[in-house]
Amino acid sequence: MDLIARVDATQKTIDHWLDAVFEWGSSDCGQLVGSHLEKLGFDTPLSVAGTYTTELGAKRVMRKLGAFSMEDFLDKLGFERIAPASAITGDVVGFPGGSEGEEWTALGVHVGSDRIVGFAAAPDEAAIVRAGPVSVCTVAWRVG
Repeated sequence: MDLIARVDATQKTIDHWLDAVFEWGSSDCGQLVGSHLEKLGFDTPLSVAGTYTTELGAKRVMRKLGAFSMEDFLDKLGFERIAPASAITGDVVGFPGGSEGEEWTALGVHVGSDRIVGFAAAPDEAAIVRAGPVSVCTVAWRVG
């Protein structure tokens, strides 16, 4: 995949998702990354996974798809793990997510330079898709 196609698809992801409010099953990190991968031309199992409206439901769907974590899910899709500092526009990134005591890896998209987009919440606010630094990432996958 050439860089121009990656940038175009990533811009479409930004245009669609920036400032989206978090809601399990319709506006969450799995949905964000799934739609991004589809914009890049990849098939995703989201349409056959079933619906969910809670974190527990999301974990059930993930297990139904044969994965036990977000990292496992991306690995099973066949994408190569890379260092977050090596990510380029359009790659998938992972960073700490969830709530205290219920932590898990949240997913986002590298959008160029040292920036990512993904769901994040300020204290006492709903999580929305925001831009942030790649330095918060703990894992990344080369897409394409």
